[in-house]
Amino acid sequence: MTSETCDVIVMGCGGFGSSTMYHLARRGLKVIGIDRFHPPHNQGSSHGETRIIRKAYFEHPNYVPLLHRAWVLWEELSDESRINLIEQRNLLMSGPLDSEIIEGARRSAQEHRLPLEDMNHSEASRRFPMFRLPEDHSVTVEASAGFLWAERCVETNIKSAIALGAELRCHEIVRSIDGTPGRLEVQTDRAKYSAAAGVVTCGAWTGQLLPGYARKIVVQRKTLSWLPMESDDWARPEKAPMFLMDVPEGQFYGLPSVDGKTIKVGMHTGGDIVTNPCEMDRTPTPEDEAPLIDFASTYLNGIHPGASQSVVCMYSMSPDGHFLLDRLPDLPLVVAAGFSGHGFKFTSVLGEVAADLIQYGRSPLDIDFLSAERFRV
Repeated sequence: MTSETCDVIVMGCGGFGSSTMYHLARRGLKVIGIDRFHPPHNQGSSHGETRIIRKAYFEHPNYVPLLHRAWVLWEELSDESRINLIEQRNLLMSGPLDSEIIEGARRSAQEHRLPLEDMNHSEASRRFPMFRLPEDHSVTVEASAGFLWAERCVETNIKSAIALGAELRCHEIVRSIDGTPGRLEVQTDRAKYSAAAGVVTCGAWTGQLLPGYARKIVVQRKTLSWLPMESDDWARPEKAPMFLMDVPEGQFYGLPSVDGKTIKVGMHTGGDIVTNPCEMDRTPTPEDEAPLIDFASTYLNGIHPGASQSVVCMYSMSPDGHFLLDRLPDLPLVVAAGFSGHGFKFTSVLGEVAADLIQYGRSPLDIDFLSAERFRV
């Protein structure tokens, strides 16, 4: 079995891990990334064509400064690579006045002076006829939103990191992590690695690799579906916004057509519990698609009520739905986990944050609210 030495080992090279590799490599550090698959891939949580990025963040106002920096970094990576990774789009948010989405978005917008356009039901229905909005819903539109090309982002991070000297080891499984405060030892099914530090960003597999995180993360199986459109309005960016809707059936989100044929719809709430991500059934079923089709049939116009394509992914849920981002006290290891279905948009900035934690032991951005120490008893 081979033995190798580097400055930093990154374990899990999806959205977050690929960004971490890039930010570490651009600082001149020798980086090895290890992934049990071949990123970008469809086995984890960093696939599905597109991801919404938004700034009026209903989850918590503390995320907004991170989002400002994330957007800048996505644009910088796009410019450096000459690959389009991020696109601006309006985001329609709809729900009862006291819903988490509406209240939270307005709170973040007010605290950080973000532009939101509030409108009544009749105005929203006139401007956005592709939605059948419940009459009791409050509606607001965010112009400082957009979407990311998910797999393209992962691939660009990895290629950029490799161009800067990083190495990627695919189809390799991390078996154990050990070491001392000044040294890290990683054993895989193929090799032994020694490094000054490491970063664990392996999503649904975090609890298997770090038993202390097993009680902090619950993995949920989720389905995304692409539904055929029957109105050309869904393919016109100036007409059709992205959307987040809080309805009695749950919280749903979607993106207008990027291919001129389909729109993408997902359900943020719900999901079956996954005990072992390696054994999860990744084949979508009619039962998986039914809530998404029912949502579209009830609340959307100009959509054919049937999925032309669906994929399965995973949410790694923390107890409170906020991320887990920490340096471990007994090992030179940064752990990022529990992204709870809303983390991909942050991966550009959190990759930079992880590099700061490795190199300087701190970040200039406020990440204290994401510390796993909040669950310490």
